[in-house]
Amino acid sequence: MFHNYFFLRRLAGALHTELVGLELTECFSQNKDELILGFSNKQKELYIKASLTPDICLLQFPNEFKKANRNYVDLYPELIDVTVTSASIFSYERSFKLGLENGFEIIFKMHGSRSNILITKSNSVHSIFKGQLKNDLSIIPSELNKNPDLSESRFIEVNGDLKKFLPALGKEVNRHMKSLGYAEKTLSDQWNLTNDLLLQLESNPIRIYKGVPPELSLLVSNAEILLETNDPIEATNEFYKQYTYDYYLNSAKSNALKQVEKAILKTQHYLNNSSVKLEEIKNRRTYEEIANLIMANLHQIPTGSKSVVLHDFYQGGEIEVKLNKLLSPQKNAEQFYRKSKNQKKEIEVLEANISSKKNELAELLSQKEEIEKTNDIKALRKQTSPKTTNQNEKSEPFNRYEFLGYTILIGKNARQNDELTLKHATKNDLWLHAKDVSGSHVVVKFHPGKPFPNPVIERAAEIAAWNSKRKNETLCPVIYTPKKFVRKRKGDPPGAVVVEREEIIMVTPKGVQ
Repeated sequence: MFHNYFFLRRLAGALHTELVGLELTECFSQNKDELILGFSNKQKELYIKASLTPDICLLQFPNEFKKANRNYVDLYPELIDVTVTSASIFSYERSFKLGLENGFEIIFKMHGSRSNILITKSNSVHSIFKGQLKNDLSIIPSELNKNPDLSESRFIEVNGDLKKFLPALGKEVNRHMKSLGYAEKTLSDQWNLTNDLLLQLESNPIRIYKGVPPELSLLVSNAEILLETNDPIEATNEFYKQYTYDYYLNSAKSNALKQVEKAILKTQHYLNNSSVKLEEIKNRRTYEEIANLIMANLHQIPTGSKSVVLHDFYQGGEIEVKLNKLLSPQKNAEQFYRKSKNQKKEIEVLEANISSKKNELAELLSQKEEIEKTNDIKALRKQTSPKTTNQNEKSEPFNRYEFLGYTILIGKNARQNDELTLKHATKNDLWLHAKDVSGSHVVVKFHPGKPFPNPVIERAAEIAAWNSKRKNETLCPVIYTPKKFVRKRKGDPPGAVVVEREEIIMVTPKGVQ
């Protein structure tokens, strides 16, 4: 009911007592939705802080206000050092005004999301605070006053329809009457109930009820009372405090929940995909079994064969095995044994990653529960503040990606490609780049004493292809070489290097998921 006529009438009366005789000494804005008016004389000061956000228009009346050192705009010089002569409500309208000695008036139009402050003179609008509400420029102040017929005959004429009888009651009051079963009562009882309602709106104390958001009301409610007073300025200040705290708390909770729910979905998606991938690897034929079948049948496999059908002593029946015709049967078996080691490693890494992500998911679900329960904005901000990171991590010129225990670094742009290759890559790291087109430098970090596994080279090549101008091609040639064979000539543009020795691998571009 903060924007309700019956409350604003009380507020205007209290402002008349407080402001008449004071001069308007300051009028400025520190952001597009806020106007500050400062009034004073030798005995006292009073400020009006009007927050006209799209969500709700709020007022506050502090006795002092610290103006920012910069980023403010002084407004309405024609009003400065002019004495307030009155504060009054427009009849049955959600607007009140301050009259000034020089004939100007400051109108507070309290229309929810369309609230505004109008500077008027001689019954016409001189300027408006929120310029986007252009229709306010055509308002004629005297026509804001409403003079409804509140007689019983008029009540009977509109058949007890409160919206027609007295629109100034507002939606909160109409909801209250509905809760009392107004529509089911006889017309006579409705008239008596309406008179009782008007008496309450005139005489009830002002209460602020606890809720989300809190509610300022002149009506009786079963909700917990945060404040009961007959002082509308005190009620306005407390409502501002309660509403903004509640608003910012819920806004912070909403943002925090969005972030943690996004992380939960991402983690669940990873777990689902990784679990499916793990099952596929475990259920498919192992490379070790295929290698054993080849070794058991070396004498039956002609050299140069592209494939061979062998007796499957593991599962029974026969199995067709594809071979590299350039390799001997024994070399083909050795190649399958190497793939078997990588397959086991891939399973180990997937299982470790799944375990880690399950722990991460449990932490995220716990964090979500804590956010939902908290009513302390300071604790919430502390809980959701980003963890501090090492300064080196913040300034890294590349993205990191882990695959089968190997770290893959991906340059972000031309200059950072240079930094990755020339400053962060060591001579034994593997360097990759899409052939003959611009793209990211990709580096796979070297593990001492271990050759780069083929699946790791292929994955890094897929990433290099994806981060290049060939990302939409079906197959992309990618060059790879130890970083020691990559150098930069003086005068070359950012990202341009010379590769002295290279190998080429054909891959389908695939990004980091």
